[in-house]
Amino acid sequence: MRTSGSSSLLIAIIALAMLATMAEVARAGIVVPNSLETVEGNTNNGLPFSIGTFGLTSQRYQQVYAASEFPGPLLITAILFRPDAFFGNPFTSTLPSIQINLSTTSADPDALSTTFADNVGLDDTIVFGIGPLTLSSSDTGPIGGPKDFDITIVLTTAFSYDPSAGNLLLEVRNFAGGTTTPFDAHDASGDPLSRVLTVSGGVSSPTADFVEGAGLVTMFSTQPVAVPEPATLFLMSSGLASLAGRAWRRRHLRQRPRAAASWRPRREAPTLSENLTLGRPSRRGLSLRPYDFEWLEDWHAPCVVNRQQCPQRDDRGETLKGRSQRCVR
Repeated sequence: MRTSGSSSLLIAIIALAMLATMAEVARAGIVVPNSLETVEGNTNNGLPFSIGTFGLTSQRYQQVYAASEFPGPLLITAILFRPDAFFGNPFTSTLPSIQINLSTTSADPDALSTTFADNVGLDDTIVFGIGPLTLSSSDTGPIGGPKDFDITIVLTTAFSYDPSAGNLLLEVRNFAGGTTTPFDAHDASGDPLSRVLTVSGGVSSPTADFVEGAGLVTMFSTQPVAVPEPATLFLMSSGLASLAGRAWRRRHLRQRPRAAASWRPRREAPTLSENLTLGRPSRRGLSLRPYDFEWLEDWHAPCVVNRQQCPQRDDRGETLKGRSQRCVR
């Protein structure tokens, strides 16, 4: 099926718009709970990072996020938190030993098991550590909150998450303590997050000794699964733009009127055999057919070179060059 120039141009424009939208989504962050993207949470907490504030030397922590908070399959590349608007402060702190896992779980918010292994999904992935983790915040944003999400954990291994397969489980193992500023958190019945953690059991405990409906307000830096890399995106955009330009040009060239001065009779080869080879009658006893004229300006059509008649010359006797030169066919 042949596509008209206008249709090709429209398709190219739509494709470019879709690529631009994909690039924008790739840079976006998803805040959970969604309803708190521009609203301060109703509580604060530093666990599982600022455990030194509570006199703890290690901790195991799990927090679940409802699948309904995510728009579709995503690649999670970073996890971000924000300081509490009222108790948070600027800080920089290096936690000696942290491990972070992500997995897809069948456990729902407010229904996590106190047995940690029961909550972990089959796709459990270490996305950071074990190793030191440096966290910091400038505590910027409105006085009454919410503050900016500038407490950033860049994952060493990105996690592919499909909400249709279950909820998202964050697991943090803090092996050696540390302190940070209080983070923004939320605690409400029926909200899309909850957590279980150890208080006295430590990081090696298989079970939690504390269950809570609260959780840290979290932003996930994501990109759509299989989104083109920036270089690929640029090349695809350039190619579509080029196709759009060619479609527009062809459409308008076909509409250009052909000037009478652009036509002239083709010169014939001197012998009958060569004229028959070229598919044309000889001058001897036969008249020229209507298609024995050529349009000098039509450089789109291919030509077959007659060795005795190229290069051609224009009306002033100058040799035609490049695409302007028309060879006898």
